[in-house]
Amino acid sequence: MESLFIPYTATTLLPSGPVLVLAPHPDDEVFGCGGAIMQHVAQGNPVTVIIATDGSAATTHPDQQSLSNYIQTRQQESYHAAQILGYGNPEFLGITDRTLECSEALIQQLFDYIQEKHITQVYAPSLMEIHPDHYALAMIAVEAVRRCGESVSLAMYEIGAPLHPNVLLDITPFLKRKQEAMACFVSQLAIQDYDRHIQGLNIYRCYTLPKTVRAVEGFYAVDGATLQKPDKLFGRSRQSDMSQNRIL
Repeated sequence: MESLFIPYTATTLLPSGPVLVLAPHPDDEVFGCGGAIMQHVAQGNPVTVIIATDGSAATTHPDQQSLSNYIQTRQQESYHAAQILGYGNPEFLGITDRTLECSEALIQQLFDYIQEKHITQVYAPSLMEIHPDHYALAMIAVEAVRRCGESVSLAMYEIGAPLHPNVLLDITPFLKRKQEAMACFVSQLAIQDYDRHIQGLNIYRCYTLPKTVRAVEGFYAVDGATLQKPDKLFGRSRQSDMSQNRIL
């Protein structure tokens, strides 16, 4: 019965085809779906990572030079992590941290990119995220993929807020490398133990799985056609079922 609401098995194989990973800040691509990136690379799927903002708002800067140095540091951290994950190099849009907005221009830009590069799967933050840049990027991704229809799927990942996953990916074989990649973000780990928090989340996601599974990334995967039906967006839960029963 419980398996109707949350997976009781973890996959070790992801859909094939070109993959696009959208990260709001330098580090989110690793924290949210570093294991999935490594799995796609292992399958031979081309992976592109686009990081939307410059990450500059994580701390204060006394002058312009300090700001520029900090932005460069954060980019270098993502470059170093990319070498561990093995997908190539990330691309940076350079939008000022905490100013990302869900605009028609960005939605169309993303839609055009997906079509041009023949992307079949997009990874982006979930709509449950609290940080404004995370949420804005989630909204952009949802609308762009919605316009693509059934040929493109969206996998929402979790960082700052848990989501209700319908896909669990066993990242046990990649756990050590994900830890190494997270350790690249020295500037951020000096602020908070993000690596410890993410590892705790990945371990917790094993709750419904066999003991042999040591770490898992959770996603809510949905294709563009389903995104055209908002009432189906986050699937079933005990809470939604109970709410429907009350209404009926």
